[in-house]
Amino acid sequence: MALPSQLERSSETSRPVMARSGRRPAANANKVWIGAAMVLVAAGAVFGVWKLRGGGASEAKGSTGGTSHTDSRTTLNSTPDSRSVPPVSLSANTDANKAPVTVEQKAVNPPPNLPGSLTEAMTGRPLDTQAKEGAPPAGDIGKPGPVDLVSPPTPPSGSTPLKDEGFAPPTPSLTSTASSQSVRTQIEAGDRAMAANKLVEARTLYSKALLNPEVSRADADVLRSKLTAINENLVFSPNVTPGDGLTEMYTVVAGDALERIRRKRELSTEWMLIQRVNKLTSPNDLKVGQKLKLVRGPFHAVVDKSDFRLDLFAGSPDDPENWLYIRSYRVGLGESNGTPLGVFVIRNKQKNPPWTNPRTGEKFAADDPKNPIGEFWLGWQGVGDSSVHTGFGIHGTIEPDSIGQSRSMGCVRMLHDDIAQIYEMLAMKVSTVRVVP
Repeated sequence: MALPSQLERSSETSRPVMARSGRRPAANANKVWIGAAMVLVAAGAVFGVWKLRGGGASEAKGSTGGTSHTDSRTTLNSTPDSRSVPPVSLSANTDANKAPVTVEQKAVNPPPNLPGSLTEAMTGRPLDTQAKEGAPPAGDIGKPGPVDLVSPPTPPSGSTPLKDEGFAPPTPSLTSTASSQSVRTQIEAGDRAMAANKLVEARTLYSKALLNPEVSRADADVLRSKLTAINENLVFSPNVTPGDGLTEMYTVVAGDALERIRRKRELSTEWMLIQRVNKLTSPNDLKVGQKLKLVRGPFHAVVDKSDFRLDLFAGSPDDPENWLYIRSYRVGLGESNGTPLGVFVIRNKQKNPPWTNPRTGEKFAADDPKNPIGEFWLGWQGVGDSSVHTGFGIHGTIEPDSIGQSRSMGCVRMLHDDIAQIYEMLAMKVSTVRVVP
């Protein structure tokens, strides 16, 4: 039954709903008014609960002046109004024919995302405090809050956040084998020189960093790679770079030969190196006025036993701290750790030497393809405490698979092309060989 008290909320009309429906009042006035009062109380209670659940926010004016209602369950999933909820009014429109709503609405406790003032009033805590404690976001009432699998956990005290509010892992510190600051400074200076195409300067800086005892193994490997590339141009190409004290340009004159040029210019390298770096097809392929690049030297070898590696350097034998790195070669070493440590000087050099096995007495003639020492021999003489070690040297091998292994009688083995190059660059009584662990 529609009641006169059920008035429109809109100020545009005040007509009672019963007048619009056309129903007649009951004959018994007392019963009508009693029933009306009961319905009014029930309607007020339903409206209050419905309003607390946010239903009032979904009302919309109809075209005839009446109000239309959306289901309160739909309203619960809408974004709540941040303003305070207005007081419950008994004059608000509530259709008594929709009484089942009172059965559906069972919730009494306020949802955690009601508008601020009401939530604070009912819980005693401000809205922002509840949000910090994990209240679900608006629109998720009645459902568990989302589990955040992306955001990082709260950082420990003293940690530094990233720009995106995430938290970075600790910055890796240098290990005990990392290069020192002085080494890194030398490397950076070498990089700048390299970028400016100052190859001679870059080689000097990189070599100082490589010889620095505080260089890390990883940095040393990188430095050797960079220096090898530089020396392909500075040493092993026909180009002569201004300012490079290791090389010079020579003009061929009448009567010259490569060996004569080597002696004339007092080179500490073999004449075969002149042919190699100038890409000459024959040592006799010379013409008057021809320009030749000469590599002066002297050069020295450092054998690293732990890595089966021979490093070639250039510089004065008395000033190893200022040597310039040239390149590296793989080597084979003595069985049972038979290659002695120490400092040695090149005592003699021989191409295609005969050899006698000191253990068996077996002899191999020069040019014998079975000769275990190959085509080149560079004998050592120990210096100082190393003088007790005799009979050792650097030579080739007919067993290339032994390179990188300990299979010789104590000498240093090299592949054929590598020993040929070393033979051309190490000088007797000048070049040194340092064997290190």
